Amino acid sequence: MYRWTPLASQASRLLCRNYAAAATIKPDIKLLKQLRQETEVSMTKAKEALVKNGNDYQKALEWLEQDAQVAGAKKAQKVAGRTAGEGLISIASVSAGGIQSKSTIIELNCETDFVSRNDVFKNLASRIAATSLLLHDPSTAAVEEIPIESLLHSPLMPHPDQPTDDIDVASGKTVNEIIVETIGKLGENITLRRAAIAVANGATAGYAHGGDATTGKIGGLAALQPLKVSNLNESQVTALTKTARQVARQAVGFKPIFLNKEEIPTEELNAQSDKKQYISESVLNEQSYLLNPDITIAEHVSKAAQDAGISEGATVSGFVRWEVGEGIEKKENDFASEVQKAAQGN
Repeated sequence: MYRWTPLASQASRLLCRNYAAAATIKPDIKLLKQLRQETEVSMTKAKEALVKNGNDYQKALEWLEQDAQVAGAKKAQKVAGRTAGEGLISIASVSAGGIQSKSTIIELNCETDFVSRNDVFKNLASRIAATSLLLHDPSTAAVEEIPIESLLHSPLMPHPDQPTDDIDVASGKTVNEIIVETIGKLGENITLRRAAIAVANGATAGYAHGGDATTGKIGGLAALQPLKVSNLNESQVTALTKTARQVARQAVGFKPIFLNKEEIPTEELNAQSDKKQYISESVLNEQSYLLNPDITIAEHVSKAAQDAGISEGATVSGFVRWEVGEGIEKKENDFASEVQKAAQGN
């Protein structure tokens, strides 16, 4: 049987005083505004963070990070089975002084087009593309896929075309950790589906369509390699990079399947009623250049390189073309049914 003692009474009074003191703490208005701008959390969550930590800004930030991870992990587990067939393609590029150029492309998926237009989601996709620039560095010119598991466990970096003033690069959080936090914020299943990199001792570039400069619904990469490897000057790099972007845009718009006609399987080519037309439509180097249909892409690239002073010319050494959600079987009522279940408390 429990007996009330003076010690128990003292502890009870102390607990009540502490609770009352916590209840009287009001969030600092300036810190509240700063916290919301930096973290993009709700007003209620920002107030809770400041009150629970006595208006200590740094502790409030740490509390929000821990809370976001816990909330995100719970939400991620809950939505893991949902189909993520929407999202964004994002690109990033960097050049190492005319010696080597790298461009990357990633596909980040979510459940609805509405979330794919959210700035938080866009920023995440752009930063993942930038992170992949540092992850994979082939020693030879190539277009290669990047292992997703390696990318997920890499520290998330800022995009080279975005300001870094408001980004905490030193946090060391991995791509996967930020994805989990974002699931908690946006409430949808988010998955990193694929990533690839193009590397050339000439120029690489990406093109995104259906969005902004670095993200879109369709994206492409192109790698251009001078036929004679040399250290290009700044104007040559600029010219060749512009041409690489034109080639990437061509790939996005005209859906090539192969880079060169030699890559077409013999059985596939023999099955075509008009082999010449099939080659001109499905092979990037054989396609008519969109801005000058009288020449092929291969001819356009060679001419552009020579005009830039690269006497031997250049060639397209690789390309990538992706569309958001291609190959994913989408369930039309998938998300709607989930919302209905949530409303019913299931």
